[in-house]
Amino acid sequence: MDINNIIEQIKPIDRQKVEEAQNRFDNLIKPVGSLAKLEAMVSRYAGIIGSADKKSVQYPKKALFLWSADTDSVAKAMQEELPVVLLAREAKAEVYPLLVTSCNLEEALEEGAILTKEYIVSDKLQMLALGSLEKYTLTEQTEAFLQLEGIEFLQKLNDPVITAMTGAVLQAAACKVPVMLDGIATCLAAVGACKLAPVVLEYCMAGHVSAEPGMEKLLNRLELSAPLKLDINSGAGEGAVLAFTLFDAGIKAYNEMETFAEAGVHAEVEEFAHSVQVKGK
Repeated sequence: MDINNIIEQIKPIDRQKVEEAQNRFDNLIKPVGSLAKLEAMVSRYAGIIGSADKKSVQYPKKALFLWSADTDSVAKAMQEELPVVLLAREAKAEVYPLLVTSCNLEEALEEGAILTKEYIVSDKLQMLALGSLEKYTLTEQTEAFLQLEGIEFLQKLNDPVITAMTGAVLQAAACKVPVMLDGIATCLAAVGACKLAPVVLEYCMAGHVSAEPGMEKLLNRLELSAPLKLDINSGAGEGAVLAFTLFDAGIKAYNEMETFAEAGVHAEVEEFAHSVQVKGK
């Protein structure tokens, strides 16, 4: 599998559908913008799938991909000994513990991409969360690497797990599958993917602000805003799967709440609006 072929398949999301979805939220019988980040996530999803029709904007089939190069950690995840497995189950997401076996950069990129496409296709996955069973912090050296362009960033990091997740992010975007990011490791993978294909960022969402050192700096660099800050100090996917439940709440509101038009309520005429009358006094 050639990673460049995958990159060529990644297309921008449909901005018109994003606006249409946001317009529907704005016209629901509720204060405008009151669902905040839930609206932003669902509107982004509409742009990714290319439809703002509520018949199409349904609960996606979700999964958490847990990456590690440590066989013991992967075994614990497979035996459901990790808290994130229970949280994922509550969020109606399957958990896929994935052992990274590649040593060099090219192989790790391809390994992440191949595994991701295999499960997306075979299990018809429509939304992914990424997590890592390794421990990470944003060191000064890593921050310096952020200034590098293209593949050189991943070369300097020299981390097979992050590189494999970079391949996963690229492949998910090529398949039009959104990715919920978790901690430091997944954000570094998103940075790596964006350096290879900037449009990838349109497919990424931030699940939470982890308590890992440097997390907020990375989110700022990615220009992503997370809906949760729970002081979770690992990047194993806990925050991402919890964000799944918020995303589903946004889907529920999008589909089950009525707009003024659907409820047969006339929209307020601006010149007779209370705010305008008060201003004119």
